[in-house]
Amino acid sequence: MLDLKAHCCPLYSGLDSPLIPWPGLKFACVRILELYGKVFGQEELCELIIRKTCGSCKCTKDSHDVLHEEWVNVRDRLGFKPVQDPDKRVSKERSYSQGYSWVPPGLPSHKVEKYFNSLPSNKVPKLGTSGEKYRDKQVVVQLPKQDLALTYCKHVEQRHHQSYEDFINARNEIALDIGYARECTYHVECPKCKKNIEPGEIGVFASKFGDTVLWHPTCFTCTECQELLVDLTYCLYEDHLYCERHYAQQFKPRCSACDEVRIIISLYN
Repeated sequence: MLDLKAHCCPLYSGLDSPLIPWPGLKFACVRILELYGKVFGQEELCELIIRKTCGSCKCTKDSHDVLHEEWVNVRDRLGFKPVQDPDKRVSKERSYSQGYSWVPPGLPSHKVEKYFNSLPSNKVPKLGTSGEKYRDKQVVVQLPKQDLALTYCKHVEQRHHQSYEDFINARNEIALDIGYARECTYHVECPKCKKNIEPGEIGVFASKFGDTVLWHPTCFTCTECQELLVDLTYCLYEDHLYCERHYAQQFKPRCSACDEVRIIISLYN
């Protein structure tokens, strides 16, 4: 859902204009907006609303109130295979039963509260709170669909499709992964804050960094934007953590209008 009024976007009042074929429309899911655009020949207007940069107020989409109609499983969004270990599996039922829109994989239920107590309250994805909306926004911002599959790209020319796929495949193999939380059993230094994680404390493990590296939950953040990595989804680049958005931007610039990265060559070319 998009709440255009929340950020005082001119498109909010603009939708009441007699020039717009659906006056009075204030709240709609993205699919409905796209349908209206096709029926009334207003695809460009919908593009302004749905894409990252609003062509009227120039505010970013994450400034608007973005809500998901359906529960988002990040592993599915990334196209990853289901995890076999039940302790590392995330489900809507498990998350909702504990009162959250997401819970960290790797922890038993009685440890989940301990994990969330270490995070800022406004970033805890508790159902019906600002933390739930924060997670929704970070899914969209950190994991843009056009970075994940060619299907969602509109400006990658046919001759560059293979380069795009090569980049995606290389990224998925060497950089992209999902971390999990676990209780620390030994003294270890957090790579970010350089303070110790003590035995019994909850840490975040990222397999691409090796078997002995743990972060404090509040330190598991993107090197570029410094936001908590949504659902512990990270990319490894030069021994640093990145969200997928800013990992991709280490290689190619991102268009401020369509929000696509100009990946026209393979990562290894």
